[in-house]
Order: sequence, then C-alpha cells, then structure tokens
Amino acid sequence: NCAERTAVYKAVSEGEREFSAIVVHGDNHDYLPPCGICRQVLAEFCDLDSFQVILANNEQDYKVMALAELLPGAFQPGDLKPGNILPEL
Repeated sequence: NCAERTAVYKAVSEGEREFSAIVVHGDNHDYLPPCGICRQVLAEFCDLDSFQVILANNEQDYKVMALAELLPGAFQPGDLKPGNILPEL
C-alpha cells in the first residue's frame, strides 16, 4: 500500500472527510506523481478541481497540480447514484 493511500485511509478512519492537498516527496531527478490506484482513491475522497497534489523534490523544487490534471475522467462517488448505472444488456 502506497503512502498516499495510507494517509487517506488513516485520516478517513479518524473521521476526516475533507481534504485540500497532499505532498508527494521524492529524492529524484524528476517529480514522482501518485500511482494510478492512489489517484483513484484520492478522486473518491477529494474534489478533482480544487484538491492540490504537490510533487516535491525539496522545499525549493516542487510542482503543484490539480488532481483533475493527474486523473482526467475519474470515476467518482457521484457516479454511483441511482440512474447512473448502465441498464443490463
């Protein structure tokens, strides 16, 4: 389980339901975005447009992105509302 999902699951288990940002830190030559599974979990608990993903190598070298930029067309909780499910084929 990645650190991003662990952070979300721990926060949710302690009653948190609103999130504004996450920092993903790596000591790399390039930024390390969350993996696909972590992006989906973030989309299930966070607003795609306002939630910030901060990709950081250090305090001076970072990039801020909206979750929507990392996961376009995400499946979200609202997609589970009655009437949004495809009819049987």
